Amino acid sequence: MINTLTKSNPEQLISRSWQRSQAYGLEQYFQTDPYLVSKGLLIDYQQEQAALLKHLNHLLPLFQQLQGNKPCSLLFANTEGVILYSSGADCFAGKARKIALAPGASWHERNMGTNAIGTALMEEQEVSVLGVQHFFCNNQQIGCSASPVFSPTGQLLGVVDISSEAHEHSQDMLFSARLLAQSLENALLAEQAGTYWLLNLVNHSSYTQLPWSGLIALGEDGEIIGANRIAKNWLIHLDLPHLLSTLRQGELTPVGEGMVLLSRKTQEQSSSVIKTKPFNKPKLNTAQKKALTLLNAGIPLLIQGETGVGKDHLVNLLQQQSDYPDQPLIAVNCGALPNDLIEAELFGYKPGAFTGSNKDGRLGYIRAADQGILFLDEIGDLPLTAQTRLLRVLQEKSVTPLGCHTPIPVNFKVIAASHKNLVEMVEEGIFRQDLFFRLSGYQIKLPALRDYTKPDFEQLVYKFLCQLQPNKQPAQLSKTLLDHLYSYVWPGNIRQLKQVLEVAFVLADGQLIECKHLPELPSTGTLTKADNADLATHKQKQITQVLAGCGGNVSAAARKLGISRTTIYAALKS
Repeated sequence: MINTLTKSNPEQLISRSWQRSQAYGLEQYFQTDPYLVSKGLLIDYQQEQAALLKHLNHLLPLFQQLQGNKPCSLLFANTEGVILYSSGADCFAGKARKIALAPGASWHERNMGTNAIGTALMEEQEVSVLGVQHFFCNNQQIGCSASPVFSPTGQLLGVVDISSEAHEHSQDMLFSARLLAQSLENALLAEQAGTYWLLNLVNHSSYTQLPWSGLIALGEDGEIIGANRIAKNWLIHLDLPHLLSTLRQGELTPVGEGMVLLSRKTQEQSSSVIKTKPFNKPKLNTAQKKALTLLNAGIPLLIQGETGVGKDHLVNLLQQQSDYPDQPLIAVNCGALPNDLIEAELFGYKPGAFTGSNKDGRLGYIRAADQGILFLDEIGDLPLTAQTRLLRVLQEKSVTPLGCHTPIPVNFKVIAASHKNLVEMVEEGIFRQDLFFRLSGYQIKLPALRDYTKPDFEQLVYKFLCQLQPNKQPAQLSKTLLDHLYSYVWPGNIRQLKQVLEVAFVLADGQLIECKHLPELPSTGTLTKADNADLATHKQKQITQVLAGCGGNVSAAARKLGISRTTIYAALKS
């Protein structure tokens, strides 16, 4: 069986692109500066494609082998044409930077006219754009070849591009771009969640497991999880259920004019006993990596979430993996500070500043955090007077201790956290709006434990069980108990789960941990997740009815319900 992809004639493709460029209002001889996204947006885009970029980095040796010492660059751009990745020969890198062929620049057709990145995105087809084929005259000294990359479900993810000076560009660069794109698609397909079996489809036995072979990802019961572009041409000719019933794992099987190889991706647990997995140094997820990048850059972080969701754990994790893990982390529970000593505790005081003060004075939490991190936990409990002074410290990067008139410079990163709705508090006038904006450079919302997905919940349980007996065989938990734990609402969140597991572990006394070892859970948490969802639906219905009775007046409805306008807006959006 010959697998082909429908392609447009290259000349027609370039012609259509020029027509679009003119329709965008672009002028060939009057090129504007390339559009550059902000550093923050670039980081967001790179985090969205983190898995793909990881695989592309692993493919760099293949690119170098294919192109040798040729003066060219390997690029990846997302669906907006924004370059997220760049690597290649130094001798071309300078030229590339001059024309903004670098991360952060958008090469979408609407910005840059006809070019390989933008045109491949618009046509969803591989293309080479050489020299004068570029719409803008300024770009006609380069040659580019790009090939699109699709997700396992067929969604366009972006393009792989190889660029060089026009006179250095060769036909094999388009082949290299295609090969790298297909390799990326296969890597993403094999890694896709739920993949249990991999089905290779080839014309000849020597082509198995190569980038240009067909690849289908299957679930444990044979359901299709995803397929690459080559495999989709096979699927229309296959009776997949019948084929799967005839295949044996690891054996090549003739099918039509080709061959099929079925392989197992992983060995999954089928027992009713859930065995814990090794838990090594914590790895940051996408949101946490973004927070770490911003923290290192000095951007304030605001962590919000219910009590017990792990706000302090996240702060410790960020500090340990930051650029300054050996510098102080000063945690301040704003809700536990004595009302009459809040400013003295935060800002410090000189000797004899007030009656009953320490004769040697006090450094204060803020000065103690110099060169490190100041963690303001439960910031919503800080009185307005202290909020005003804290705002000045954050703005001026200096602190004036009580009894002193000379500001002392300080340099620290700040993380604030609260279980309260600070937006509502701002509306009610009990939290300063300017302080809120100063603290919320980047907001992190930690989910309640009841909102965890099943895999995330299981991983958390595994982590706690591994911690219960370090350096030993991890404890085992019955699947029935795990399901029971997952169905519970957990009003105390992660903190409550950890304590429950500690009790059950002790009561199991080295045996399999089962439901009989579980301590009695508080009655406040006996609602199931379904019950909890029903309550949320009822609340939303009540808000809608009261709002309708007030003629759509949000302020009037808020007063009648005794809630803030923000809560009403949130309910209407959900």
